[in-house]
Amino acid sequence: MDMKECTYGSKCYRRNKQHFLGFSHPYIENVASRINNGEIEAVMSLGLTPDLVEQAQVVAELMESGELIPKEQQMLETSVYNRTRGVKRNASEMTQKKASQEAEVNHLEHKEKQLKIKAPSADGKTFATFKALEENQPQESVGKELNPQQKVEASAPLHYFLSAVANEPETWNQPLTLRFADLFHPSLGLLQQSMQMNFMVELGWLLAQYCQHKVQRKPLLVIYGVESKELSEAGSRVPTINTIRVKPKYPFGSHHTKMSMMSYEDGSLRIVVHTGNLIESDWEDRTQGIWVSPSCPPLLSEAAENTGDGDSVTGFKRDLLRYLETYSLVALQPWMEKIRKADMSHINVCFIPSSPGSYPIHPGANERVPRWGHLHLSWLLQQHSSSEPDDTVIMQCSSIGSLGPSPSSWLVGELAVSMAASSSTAKLGQQTVQVVYPCAQDVKASIHGMAGGGCLPYTRQGHSKQTWFTGFLYKWRSESRLRTRAMPHIKSYARVSSDMTRASFFLLTSANVSKAAWGMRSNKCATLMIQSFEAGVLFLPKFIFGGRSFELGRQIILPYDLPLTKYGDGDEPWFIDNMR
Repeated sequence: MDMKECTYGSKCYRRNKQHFLGFSHPYIENVASRINNGEIEAVMSLGLTPDLVEQAQVVAELMESGELIPKEQQMLETSVYNRTRGVKRNASEMTQKKASQEAEVNHLEHKEKQLKIKAPSADGKTFATFKALEENQPQESVGKELNPQQKVEASAPLHYFLSAVANEPETWNQPLTLRFADLFHPSLGLLQQSMQMNFMVELGWLLAQYCQHKVQRKPLLVIYGVESKELSEAGSRVPTINTIRVKPKYPFGSHHTKMSMMSYEDGSLRIVVHTGNLIESDWEDRTQGIWVSPSCPPLLSEAAENTGDGDSVTGFKRDLLRYLETYSLVALQPWMEKIRKADMSHINVCFIPSSPGSYPIHPGANERVPRWGHLHLSWLLQQHSSSEPDDTVIMQCSSIGSLGPSPSSWLVGELAVSMAASSSTAKLGQQTVQVVYPCAQDVKASIHGMAGGGCLPYTRQGHSKQTWFTGFLYKWRSESRLRTRAMPHIKSYARVSSDMTRASFFLLTSANVSKAAWGMRSNKCATLMIQSFEAGVLFLPKFIFGGRSFELGRQIILPYDLPLTKYGDGDEPWFIDNMR
């Protein structure tokens, strides 16, 4: 539907969602697009009034959730796969090339087969569908040989998985593959209650995942970022659900963490850190990463709890607790108490948190370095990792923020410096940083064609201010994991040897390549400014295999192929503008 432009123009004072859904506001939509693209400094430099900032935030959330499609996008957006809604679409509407049309037809046929175990969340029928699911629930097959618990045990000591790809059947039963619904399988424990922390949530789809294993009526706490009427009203419709929206204190931050916690009837606890939004499209034909903790039983005595026992040598429990404390939410207190009482001594990864704030930096006092964002990662690497002079830092992401006028502004001059830290750090040069992000041709060749780029929100305008970045870019190739055509929503970082046979660390996280996520030095390097909530887990050889490095392909398998494939002369990054 073609929206009329608001008659008040730039003087519009409305903040109501329905107004922005009924009338177009080109200037506010432009600012909102820049917010979603992470162009924080650029937007802040505009000198916007607080009212306009609030309006832009509302519009940015509507655009991110897919509720609002800017006027210039509407014609093509109606013909491509909507990236945030699990609703049935007609392939004849696609205006792409033949390959994309065929991919969409296949997708629709797959969705029709899956209809009995899915619940839409955008059409007002969520709870009716959910009730029907309760009455007649098919049990999803999780593999011919291994159930989820067997997969978790077999994946030790890493416990790291990729998500199954709906249109790549060969991925379904891979030992290192999980579906989101597998996290609630009874083989992992008899679920007592759970918590989901995320950015975007489709409640109907989420409940359908619980429904597959008949645990949909267990108490559920959902902490989310993107505004949703459905979520805000969920508690009044399903008494066992408690939903809380978190808005970071900075106008351009987001609640981007993707983490799950499950409490079981035997008193044990399990933590899951992953990379997907809780929406249908993120778990169908995109590549996601999942880390599943081993079961954490309760400590044997209160004395052990009081003395701080139950933590691992990685400090996972300590760092998880201090992260949750920053929310200042009463609803989180019971979960924090469960964590305090849990024995997490066998967890072998480090927790890497980001929480909004301005944290003082004290040069020369290593123990007083902010334990957040990239400086916390740097501190851990200095303590527990080794490096070689020719190591390469590989950053793999699904979104890119405003990086500054040159590589030294932040990407190489700050973020990569932290990722190069070790007990024997060698200074990084420009060529030792490589960024994996799909080029336009990668997306066109994906399962859903150009629509597959809906989860990759980098803009042409943002790139025009940092064209130097193209020199750092490498294509998405994952033939070894059967996921080249499944666009990556996973975010991962690694430091690998020059011959690509060893890695000194691997990091799975919700954090993309942006200052808002990782933090940036400000006030003449006196503080670290972080604007978003993020969570990740760091794999270090010292704690997992007892060595100095991972053997790539044997001890750990990266989500992409090595050596990387560099952009060619005619390649450019995928821009979300291509869908307009």
